[in-house]
Amino acid sequence: MEHERGEATTTVLAVPIAMFLVFVVIQAALLFHARSIVDAAAQTGAQSARGESGTEETARAAAQSVMEASAGSLLSDVDIAIQANPARLSVTVHATVKSLIPGFAPRIASTAAGPREAFTPQNRR
Repeated sequence: MEHERGEATTTVLAVPIAMFLVFVVIQAALLFHARSIVDAAAQTGAQSARGESGTEETARAAAQSVMEASAGSLLSDVDIAIQANPARLSVTVHATVKSLIPGFAPRIASTAAGPREAFTPQNRR
């Protein structure tokens, strides 16, 4: 019986630490998945509006549809910002990832940009 002294203390310390490490691994997986969704939304928004007839509304709708179809309740406070001029379009998506760790609310962002298509008449080439 003398050899069992202190084993309860070890268990009391080991179990919370192990649980915390499990939560950290799961949170990392959630962040990775959320980052993939935000990347896809930004890229889809940029691709949909880079065409000659593309508009900022087209980009926003495309990015929003990806977020609605993929994110579920994983992401909140989603913000889609679009910067466009006749030559270039940029879509930036910001979102907050659901957290399993109290006090930790990671915010992620992704930007996709590219040139816009424009018709150039034969005599201006």
